[in-house]
Amino acid sequence: MIEKSRKIELLTPPIGKVRAILDTDAFNEVDDQFALAYALNSPDKINLEAVYAAPFFNGKVANEKEGMEKSYEEIQRIITMLNRTDDVKAIRGATEILKETAELSGNEAACDMVNRAKISSDPLYIISIGALTNVATAIMLDPSILFNIVIVWLGGHPHYWPHTWEFNLKGDVRAAQVVFDSGAALIQIPCMGVASNLTTTEYELLHCLMGKSKIGSYLTELICAFSHEDSFYKEYNGIVDKYLRGTADYDDNLMGKPVYSSDNYAYSKIIWDIAAVAYLINPTWVHTSLVDTPEITADFQYKERTKKIPMRIGNYIKRDCVFGDLFHALRDK
Repeated sequence: MIEKSRKIELLTPPIGKVRAILDTDAFNEVDDQFALAYALNSPDKINLEAVYAAPFFNGKVANEKEGMEKSYEEIQRIITMLNRTDDVKAIRGATEILKETAELSGNEAACDMVNRAKISSDPLYIISIGALTNVATAIMLDPSILFNIVIVWLGGHPHYWPHTWEFNLKGDVRAAQVVFDSGAALIQIPCMGVASNLTTTEYELLHCLMGKSKIGSYLTELICAFSHEDSFYKEYNGIVDKYLRGTADYDDNLMGKPVYSSDNYAYSKIIWDIAAVAYLINPTWVHTSLVDTPEITADFQYKERTKKIPMRIGNYIKRDCVFGDLFHALRDK
């Protein structure tokens, strides 16, 4: 287990430029692409060395392997669009989530993560915006990397939430348990109540990004297509409704089930994943505090530990600062 003094040192909000890799299920939704482009176009703050494809499974893919492959292709698309193929490597990750009984075998992303953590005394910041499969695998392959990595994970909900059923966490519960149990320097950016502040609209994107750059137009078109595609639009809102389960002391359907349609709904989109990147660009935009690391149960609950293990958790995000910087970073200069 990493010494407490080193842990606190690693958990101190970074000032200046950091070494980083990004671990992403880039094809899962439409927010990962924003986060990847944001990190690539913030070279004064983030030296992005590599981007790993994380496995995922939803209605867009047949299985976790296809989710990882589609994400790998999307990562390459963004890197190419931003002319960064010479200095930022796209790397395939795990083809399935961790299993309790399966023999551990390293994937290319996990092995690369281990190597990068050990080639420099400067901490390696692991920006994880998907399931923690690749990250957990790297820790299990070589626990010594804990002395020189900081994991910034967008996932789960606040520790006071009635449950922690959330896409990135449920995508690989065992991997989340491995990371939370490892004693790693962990910075968790929760989804509901924190990253959920990062909403934008088609109108804002059409004004601030469309036509301002190739990547800006691409990202705007992604959001517009997502909001107009009925099946994914309803699925997205259905997931958010599940995130809110148990947060009211009355029936969620008291006034009838919600109907999501353009006739009665002012649509906005949460760009969740840029929260993890924003923390490294300016920690004053993402308010965090030191807390004790909870256990994660198999039924999506947090449980207090007997042994105290410090971590850092996000409490609030300054939405306007983050989007203002994002829009500036993604425009042609």
